[in-house]
Amino acid sequence: MIQEIRKFGFITKGIVYAILGILTFLAALNLGGKVSDKNGVISFLESQVFGKFLLLIVGLGMFSYSVWRFYKSYFVIKKGANFSKYFLMLDFFIRGVIYGSFAISILYKVFNQPKEGVSKKTLAAKVLQLEIGNYIIYVIASIIFLSALNQFYIVYQKKYLKYIEKNANIKSFTFLKTTGKYGILSRGISFLIFAWFIFKAASEENAEKIKGTQEMFSYLHNLSFGNILMAIMALGFLLYGIFQYFYARYSEY
Repeated sequence: MIQEIRKFGFITKGIVYAILGILTFLAALNLGGKVSDKNGVISFLESQVFGKFLLLIVGLGMFSYSVWRFYKSYFVIKKGANFSKYFLMLDFFIRGVIYGSFAISILYKVFNQPKEGVSKKTLAAKVLQLEIGNYIIYVIASIIFLSALNQFYIVYQKKYLKYIEKNANIKSFTFLKTTGKYGILSRGISFLIFAWFIFKAASEENAEKIKGTQEMFSYLHNLSFGNILMAIMALGFLLYGIFQYFYARYSEY
């Protein structure tokens, strides 16, 4: 049962990343589309024919992914043999909370219920009001930075293939490796940019410096060769989304 939940969750996550990548890639090349983030994807789906039904599927899929994250959080504590299990447990649990909140916000839209959420900027502003608030934000920036380095390490050591190497004989394995490699690299680069945003918020004690995915793409767009950089990053997100499908189908992680 848990494997079916995991597959549904990973495939849904992949669809969200793929649509995000496509919309932003088209925008970068001035072919339509829109610089987007996860909420932008939800708005895009809602505007389609049978939009509410699509949102229901995506909401349930994201909820499934969250359930699997919580399950893994419990599993690593129960089965883990060394101290690192506590870090893994925390990683799984935090992501479970994040994706669970995302799923709930989608389901609220499905049933036309208003939902008052707390934005990253609002939460950061409250933290910065604390006496050691900026130090807390520095710690968060450091965690995101280390997460970025971990993404690069995963690619370098080919750890993203750990649970699917037994399927190396499938015809699409080379494509699978390519989508995983460049998709995870793009994700790592985005984490570096997010860490920089958060670091700036801490150093200037200004919560407005914290940016999301959509603003990250806009930041790239404003650099030299911005359209190209944004297009490359968007393509990386698309590849990451495709890799989630392979991961759902061929692994039992």
